[in-house]
Amino acid sequence: MLKEILKKIIPIGLRHKIRVLQYKFFGLDSKYKHLTAEDVFDDIYEKGIWGKDEQMNSTSGTGSHKEEIVGPYVEVVKKIIAENNINSVADLGCGDFAVGSLLIDYCNIYNAYDVSKVILDRNRIKYRSPNLKFEKLDLSKDKLPHAEIAFVRQVLQHLSNENIKSFVDQLNISKNFKYLLITEHLPYNPNFVPNKNKPSGPNIRIAINSGVILHNEPFNLKFKTMDNVLSINEHTGGFNAVIQTTLYEL
Repeated sequence: MLKEILKKIIPIGLRHKIRVLQYKFFGLDSKYKHLTAEDVFDDIYEKGIWGKDEQMNSTSGTGSHKEEIVGPYVEVVKKIIAENNINSVADLGCGDFAVGSLLIDYCNIYNAYDVSKVILDRNRIKYRSPNLKFEKLDLSKDKLPHAEIAFVRQVLQHLSNENIKSFVDQLNISKNFKYLLITEHLPYNPNFVPNKNKPSGPNIRIAINSGVILHNEPFNLKFKTMDNVLSINEHTGGFNAVIQTTLYEL
């Protein structure tokens, strides 16, 4: 209640400055640094930190529900699936499945994974299809599944560098996917410093003028080809950003 009152009386610009100062003094997502990934994302979905729908169910946030963000992404993915004759998909970090539900009709096998039991239990009730399966997976430590393509949409931006590097190290060794489709928020300023570290949590690196670039240090994703297939300008949390989708052939 107090947060809602403060939002109404404190101007957006001032709230933004206060938030930046908090990050500088206390660190981004510092209160989550001692929690497991499962505990972090269960907490997010239990409390509705990224938002709630009309039924007051927690969601994966506006990036999974705004048509101007989701629509172009879905069209790009449909094209990638068709042009590369892709039959099997691994959706890593599927969240509330608002986006994935728009894609399950375009492949024969769609396996959706998330670390949060809270959101998976809800998804299994809400979404059902013969080619769809939901499974629990912590991509930072569990063995990755096999599929022709993996979607990792606005997931890594919430993870610590340690967790991201563990994921990429496994990608580099396992070769479980032919293609990797990564979507991340990046600062609008192209001179940002990539891959600044933060604890896993609900916030993203935009607040510290950074973003995740998988083929840069310290992650060093190995790939054959790379293509930036979609860029959408987005003003989020008081910060100008670009939602960048990159297709890697591994």
